[in-house]
Amino acid sequence: MKEKTRKIEGITLIALVITIIVLLILAGVSIAMLTGQNGILTQAQNAKEETEIASEREAIQLTMINKEMTNDEKYNIGEELRDRTLANGDNWKIVSVNDTGIVYGDNCYFVGKGTNLENYGETKYEWVIDYETGEVIELPEEGFVKLAYGENLAVTDGIILNADPINMGDSNSWGEGVTVYGVQEGDGYGWNETEFKLDGVDDYIEVYPQANVNIENGLTFEFYAKGDNNDKSLLSKTIKGDTESSTYTNKFRTYFVYQSFYCCMSNLPSESVWSPGESMRHWVRKENVGTFNLENGGYLTMVVDIENSEISLYWNGEFIDRTTCGKEWMLGGSLADNQVPFTIGFRVGGASYTEYYSNVDIYACRLYNKVLTADEVKANYDKTVAYHNVLVQSKN
Repeated sequence: MKEKTRKIEGITLIALVITIIVLLILAGVSIAMLTGQNGILTQAQNAKEETEIASEREAIQLTMINKEMTNDEKYNIGEELRDRTLANGDNWKIVSVNDTGIVYGDNCYFVGKGTNLENYGETKYEWVIDYETGEVIELPEEGFVKLAYGENLAVTDGIILNADPINMGDSNSWGEGVTVYGVQEGDGYGWNETEFKLDGVDDYIEVYPQANVNIENGLTFEFYAKGDNNDKSLLSKTIKGDTESSTYTNKFRTYFVYQSFYCCMSNLPSESVWSPGESMRHWVRKENVGTFNLENGGYLTMVVDIENSEISLYWNGEFIDRTTCGKEWMLGGSLADNQVPFTIGFRVGGASYTEYYSNVDIYACRLYNKVLTADEVKANYDKTVAYHNVLVQSKN
């Protein structure tokens, strides 16, 4: 009798692996189709937002029509905007779009989030209504600034020096203990409504903090300017004419050359990854920060956090980098000594007493005895640049 053999059928290991791989590929394709920039879910969300925006625009337009037809105050919508002109005097309010530099004023109204519309509800977006053209313009989220007479362009808490586009023409309003040196009438330099010019020879700003101003926790310095690529003496601690080497080399000094930022607070090693090398270990240097060019200028913000032994840099309102330094280095100079003034546009350095001045046009310059947050730095930048551009446009 022939013995029967039993055939065992099953899935081989290779077939199982192939099946799993195919399933993973299909799952990946399905996830990609659902998510991602062009995914189904993203497209559905975008379509929903576009529908909401279109619906809100129509509601605003309907409110405008009702206002024109009935002249009923219940259809008033938004805040009236006015150009910054002599005719409007102090009664001006504008909206400036950051990316385009477009400014909305006369004949326009600003509609903010949460504005109640008849038969619609509260708005979710922000708009400008141009009654001259009939346009209803959606504003980019967090991509515009609203400015009005009497409003500050920057944080005022903890400010020691404030030379910004609003008060640039009056150095007496920049703060207590602030003195301008070297500027002479008729030498082609000085200040006007939009900028303060340093001639690179003997012009600089000196700031003596008041006795009760404490800088032991840290400071923030903002510098908005244009110029060539030569050495820019930013914020320093220097007494002009102090030729004692042991004195001036220990003082706080910063400068900017080409695209590199330099800072020295003492002769001790900085213990920072920004240190440029063995021969200059008491300096920190950050390369490829930005450039104060002749056309558009640049906006540098330096934050010195003594409590956490950190230096942070921002360029045009955006965070660049942060470094940690030695605590002794941070406190080794005269940063917190109110008997030694801060200087902007002037510093002393070199193996012997050598004076350095900056040839630069300053649009804004601020000094705080506090550490500003990233949001505060960005807000200061947005408002300052927007208002400066409005001034330049009005002059042209």
